[in-house]
Amino acid sequence: MDRRGFISTTASVTLAAAAASVAAATRKTRMPKYIDQVEAIITAWRRKELDAMLGMVTDDIYWHSHVGSPPTIGKAAMAAMMKTLAGQMNDVKWRIFHYAQNENRIFLEGVDDFVNAEGRRVVLPYAGVMAFRGTLVSEWRDYFDRGLFNKLKAGEPAPDYIEALTTRKALF
Repeated sequence: MDRRGFISTTASVTLAAAAASVAAATRKTRMPKYIDQVEAIITAWRRKELDAMLGMVTDDIYWHSHVGSPPTIGKAAMAAMMKTLAGQMNDVKWRIFHYAQNENRIFLEGVDDFVNAEGRRVVLPYAGVMAFRGTLVSEWRDYFDRGLFNKLKAGEPAPDYIEALTTRKALF
């Protein structure tokens, strides 16, 4: 191969690699922003619009309302659990502080904030992971400190370090 042929071939390979890189970047930027669905779910839950919330999950949803407890599997089971929770939680102010999305999963850091059936405000740091199939949540895991949750439900005050975590500026 002469010098011109070598330069021409090298340029073609370089351009092809650059085009592939641009195509891969374009595919990544087309991924849905799942935070919009999360905000819609949270808004529906705050309003106790259970049908709207359930319309945002798959029929075979796999939900750990507390990782460490058995999962709730299926939309019908989730509906029953949500109905029970809605009766125990008032003035819901569930908030998200930060999130990160990787492929079809979104990782959340926030706070569960509500008034329980006994009239006590419960404000608890929360983390969650949701996996999506299309625009619907197919897996949902909630992480929180069950011991702290039980103390707050019983009326014990939150430690100062917990208050510092839960009073930050939220995205929504």
